[in-house]
Amino acid sequence: MRNFLSLDQRLAVGLLFASVLACSSGCGALATVAWLVQGPPKEPAKFSGLENKRVAVVCLDANSLRGPGGEADAIAKAVNVTLGFHVPNIHMVRPAEVADWIDNKNEDLTDYRDVGRGVKAEMVVGIDLVSFSIHEGQTLLKGRARVGVKVYDMTKGGELVYDSPVQEISWPENGARHVTENEANFRAIFIHTLAQQIANDFYDYEIMTEFAKDAAHLAN
Repeated sequence: MRNFLSLDQRLAVGLLFASVLACSSGCGALATVAWLVQGPPKEPAKFSGLENKRVAVVCLDANSLRGPGGEADAIAKAVNVTLGFHVPNIHMVRPAEVADWIDNKNEDLTDYRDVGRGVKAEMVVGIDLVSFSIHEGQTLLKGRARVGVKVYDMTKGGELVYDSPVQEISWPENGARHVTENEANFRAIFIHTLAQQIANDFYDYEIMTEFAKDAAHLAN
């Protein structure tokens, strides 16, 4: 009796065979087979506790403690959108709701947990924007920011459950752009890049996807 493979099995075997033939070395062949079977490599989340939670994102500029504004506001909104897209079953507090609560507060905002209580969030992602710039001297554009990230669990009385120390993030990592380029567009790309790197701490992401995004930004 003859044994027949299903269509899916034949396709899988065909892809596997083709990938092996395309590789010039044994190690390369094994890596390709592993990629086909397991999918592209992923960087695991550093903190996955935002899943299935109502989450508020707040970014404060160290030089403006009264509340979000300018770059801080733009970063918070970008992180909010990114988390909402990538983290499974997350429920994001609308940035407008966060902004309204802060605007109605009469004194300086110094504690992210106050926002969490005010907007009834279960988790608060607090982003400390220590510094932000996009100019490298008078003729070049290079984004540099120093940020720290904390997460407070409001269901546990505001317990600090994640703390990423202040680090410097720069873009482009190598080189700079000339100021004759569109400065507003450069600023928007850097804020997006900065927000993406912050948000990456909270979900598994494909490493190659991030490389592709960086290449796309550099091509603009």
